[in-house]
Amino acid sequence: MVYVWRREGQVYHHAAEIKESAMQAAEQMDGLNGEPEAEVSDEEFESGGCLVRIIDNTLVIGKTEIEKQTEQNAERIRYLKRLLADTDYIAVKIAEGSATTEEYAAQIAQRQAWREEIQQLETIS
Repeated sequence: MVYVWRREGQVYHHAAEIKESAMQAAEQMDGLNGEPEAEVSDEEFESGGCLVRIIDNTLVIGKTEIEKQTEQNAERIRYLKRLLADTDYIAVKIAEGSATTEEYAAQIAQRQAWREEIQQLETIS
């Protein structure tokens, strides 16, 4: 079990099988007295990435939905930029005259769609 305290906007947690052991550790290590504010199972604590915070005066375990979405957006942006980098050769071939925009019209359109998606994701992240 993980026991959670907060003091002056800071969150403290101690894991112990016995609540009294956690309370003793909190007092000795952090100068915290009294009952813990919350008790969280080991599984819930670990599934939340061992992350406990206070957001809007509420104890939050793990990442918020906004944080998860922001991470997903960042990953998608990295993926799209890799796709753009992998198709940069098209611009070089056209610039050097060894290919035409007509030959690569579909890829050029796809690259534009990727850039637009990146711009959209960057504005909401």
